Amino acid sequence: MTSGEILKLLAGSGDEEAQIDARILCEELEGEALSIAAARRAKGEPLAYILGHRHFWRGDFKVVPGVLIPRPDTELVVECALRYLGLHDLATGDVLDIPAVSGLTEVRFADICTGTGCIGISIANEIKASGLNVTGVLTDISDDAISVAKYNAKAILSDPAAVEVIRHDILHGELSGKFNFIVSNPPYITDSEMDELESSVKEYEPPLALRGGPDGLDFYECIFNKSFDSLVPGGAVFAEHGYLQGEAVRELCRKAGFGKVGTVRDYGNNERVTWGIKNAG
Repeated sequence: MTSGEILKLLAGSGDEEAQIDARILCEELEGEALSIAAARRAKGEPLAYILGHRHFWRGDFKVVPGVLIPRPDTELVVECALRYLGLHDLATGDVLDIPAVSGLTEVRFADICTGTGCIGISIANEIKASGLNVTGVLTDISDDAISVAKYNAKAILSDPAAVEVIRHDILHGELSGKFNFIVSNPPYITDSEMDELESSVKEYEPPLALRGGPDGLDFYECIFNKSFDSLVPGGAVFAEHGYLQGEAVRELCRKAGFGKVGTVRDYGNNERVTWGIKNAG
């Protein structure tokens, strides 16, 4: 199958990204492997699952079916955490509203619902590159996610010993130890939105990593309450959420006890990441 035939096949799938995906497939594969991959993509299977990887921040992360595919919008969580640490010199927009902490020489953080590990691994690499000592705890309830996050930690981290990947159910278990900050991209798709998702998401990506209950907020009260208890004074929490959930998520963050609360908009001008700072004492 020629590249032209691949383009024609995928353009007929009705997928808006088909043309881009076709070019990527033609760049990475050839021969029979290309034909098989194109047929899979034409049926709606996400490109990341077909190729087995997806770029995020500065790394190329392994992705397998059963684990959520990293999205560009989620890079905003990384930006927020780095801004808080004073390590994001190019920060713009709402990210600049996040107060920066100073005087840290050692950083301990947690990444809840880590999936591929893309958020926590990216943050750990940036902290390490800045010269600070870092320890990250990456948690998930999914065995598939844990396996993939462990692989990515070894493959992408400049210091694989900087993070620990563990199985943990945030809804029913306490966080162990104290942290300078906590990040999370939990499931937040509402029950009604699940029915409206694109087929490439609804039919292929894991509901466990998507479904957040009737209002999409099942995880936030728990995450904020347990983060508040586990953060050092002056510590911060950063949580991604849906574009219509900002007000409700901010209220849950305040209710948990965080003194300063705000929300950062993504590049589409949608409220995307809510942050909270624990009072210093």
